[in-house]
Amino acid sequence: MAKEKKTAKLKKKWYKIVAPSEFNESLVGETLSYDPRLIIGKTITVNLANLTNNIKKQSIIIKLKVTGLKEERALTQPVAYSTVPTFIKRIIRRGRENIHDSFLCATGDEKKIRIKPLVITVNKAKGVVIKSLIKSFRNELKDYISKISYNELVNELVSHKLQNSMKGKLKKIYPLRSFEIKEMKLITHEEREQKTEKQIDKTKEKKKVKDKDDVKKQEDNSDEKKENNSAKKKKEKNNSNKQEKQVKDK
Repeated sequence: MAKEKKTAKLKKKWYKIVAPSEFNESLVGETLSYDPRLIIGKTITVNLANLTNNIKKQSIIIKLKVTGLKEERALTQPVAYSTVPTFIKRIIRRGRENIHDSFLCATGDEKKIRIKPLVITVNKAKGVVIKSLIKSFRNELKDYISKISYNELVNELVSHKLQNSMKGKLKKIYPLRSFEIKEMKLITHEEREQKTEKQIDKTKEKKKVKDKDDVKKQEDNSDEKKENNSAKKKKEKNNSNKQEKQVKDK
């Protein structure tokens, strides 16, 4: 008698998603999965007010990514910090300069990030002043961020220490209403590779278009040259016929 094959049924289990140690590993959610390895890499967005129990922080969103598991708990790391659009709309007013910017920089522990500051002046400012403010906060931020770790950067954004410090420095150039970080995003290795691949594809596409344009241009030049040669021969023939006619008339 053939032995019956027994197949083990996979059972789904609940895994608790907890915040990083900076936020006391508080519970931020739960996820159901057959295999705990499938949870790694998942992301969840949390309002900072819920993480800190501070209602004043409700305009900030933190994006957490699952990086590991410990005793059926999914451990996370902050991968993005952003200010909700409604708050940005509320602080922007007419009659002021609203300077938006976006650039890449690296932390002291070599983490690549994209940061998007927003500078709001008290009054309208001249172009020279705006350029001076942009140059100043770019240099200041890049220099400061390069000296601290990624975790320290997140802590300073959450506590608003970095924003207040930058505002104090920039006020020496021109009076400011506020200095905010609209967004800070960690650039992962996978995203860097995808971006590189896209850039390579774009370069190849541009080269193809350029080659096609060059071929078309050469064909157009060749056709134009043929037309010119044909017109020249026709003209020479007409001149030759005229000369023969004049000889006959004589």
